Amino acid sequence: MNATCTGNSRVRTAAPGGMPPLLMAALGMLTGLALLLPVQGCGTTAAAATAIPGPTPASALRLFSSYATAQKVALANNDELLALSLLTGSQLGISTAAYGLVATTGGTVTGPVYGKPTLYVPKLTTYPQWFAAAVPERPSAGAPIQTALLVFDRPSAKSTWALSVSVLLNPGTPAPKVAIGPDGYATALATSDPALRMQPNEVGATHATIADDGPSSAAAPLVKPGPQTTGLYQANAGLARQAAAQGNTYTWELEGTSYPFFALRTTDGGALVLYTLTLSTLTVPTHPHATGSPTPIFVPAALRPLVPARPPLRHELTTYSTFSYAALDPPASATSAAIQLVGSGGGLTYVHGT
Repeated sequence: MNATCTGNSRVRTAAPGGMPPLLMAALGMLTGLALLLPVQGCGTTAAAATAIPGPTPASALRLFSSYATAQKVALANNDELLALSLLTGSQLGISTAAYGLVATTGGTVTGPVYGKPTLYVPKLTTYPQWFAAAVPERPSAGAPIQTALLVFDRPSAKSTWALSVSVLLNPGTPAPKVAIGPDGYATALATSDPALRMQPNEVGATHATIADDGPSSAAAPLVKPGPQTTGLYQANAGLARQAAAQGNTYTWELEGTSYPFFALRTTDGGALVLYTLTLSTLTVPTHPHATGSPTPIFVPAALRPLVPARPPLRHELTTYSTFSYAALDPPASATSAAIQLVGSGGGLTYVHGT
């Protein structure tokens, strides 16, 4: 098996009425390729009689191009339903929240401008079926080029192909060296592959432990320090100190999700692992039952338009963020090597205050 299958991924579909011709053509290609590439269920094995080949490098390129065209049309028409119909997994939740944000604060949702992708296509005969891509992208026309890692996923035979994961590599980080065989295919790895320094299904949990507990965590030697690990701990510890100075208590927790994760063999015998975590934060008065009114909870300026209740908040402020990550997992033979976080994506998905 090559990706966890916990939880269900569902794609919102857009009604065809009123679609621009270009969009109809793009979605038609996506649907046609989905029909040409039926897939198997989430089990680790499938009968040979029912095994159906997954995407080829050529058909994966057509799928990527169709997605990029449809996304461009959806954004140009500010069509939320259409844009969301192209997404699944964590990307659906992240983008749904982005549309909710602009509905509250004004403005429009924007999307990147993609360049030519480098595709990493595993040879799969069961579902979920998926492939990854390293893609040059600009946040907008004329902006600096960054490198995105994307995963397109089809969880079941009843699903259509959709974007599941989107991660931007850290500045200065080169694209991962995914191993490509003579036949043009990459190698998808099992969730518990013993040839790696850490099993792919353990990478996210170890990452979360360090972000929660910091450099003193017992897991710290297993993951290199950086902005998504020790840096995330330090940022939240700083917020906790600020909250304490204002008479509040701030806590945070980075934890796993039911979204699938994906692992590909790299040229050094290690793995590129892509996965999703959620960050929850809670701010409450330090002495809620003290005589008189509790100290008002400080609400950062960026969150004020998103809190349904009007400040001052007296009881709690809760936030949830969804983040996708890319990590390099060394081979098991590299006994002193550590996991390296090379990219992330996502953002705030929920705010509540009372």
